[in-house]
Amino acid sequence: MSFDNSISLSASNRTERGKNASRRLRAANLVPVTVYGGGHEATSATVAKREFASLIRHHGRNVIFTLDVEGAATPVKIADVQIDPIKGFLVHADLMRISLTEKAKFDVQIKIVGEADGVRNFGGILDVPTHTLEIRCLPTDIPSVIEVDVTNLGLGAHLSVKDLKLGDEIELLDDPEKVLATVVSPKAEETAEAGAAEPEVIKKGKGEEDKK
Repeated sequence: MSFDNSISLSASNRTERGKNASRRLRAANLVPVTVYGGGHEATSATVAKREFASLIRHHGRNVIFTLDVEGAATPVKIADVQIDPIKGFLVHADLMRISLTEKAKFDVQIKIVGEADGVRNFGGILDVPTHTLEIRCLPTDIPSVIEVDVTNLGLGAHLSVKDLKLGDEIELLDDPEKVLATVVSPKAEETAEAGAAEPEVIKKGKGEEDKK
């Protein structure tokens, strides 16, 4: 997910406002965007819907790319995307300017690597309650994913944020005790499921007594 200057998007300045202007933009296959941050005033622009959708589809919403607004280019990341809940088309997007020399916060996906020892040799079940982590670093140092190696994870053991070693360039912002992955025994899983179902059984039995 680090900055790649080969990923770019062209934009045009936007001066019109209101629902009628938005309808005209959609008819022209354009998406209104607001660009802010970086010590500059917010800028209103438009981007081609097809190109913007393709960028998200191929690189995800965390990608840092170059936005060229009529010759003024700046690195940006997608801060927010509004999608029509009924028709599913892109309504609006907020883009945040990024400084390549200042650290900022980013959300990065976790990727599980290896097969846990507790799963492979003891029939355990791997549970992954965390899927993304928040980090602070330079845009040029953002990893595409954060790998979590569970190969040596035994039955009943777990890995936490504090177990990760990402180097001095990346600061982890999540709670150090936050669990990333754990191996539970099948019996524990069955007990949990039975416990969740038990109140329903009790409730049903009480109802039958009331009928009597």
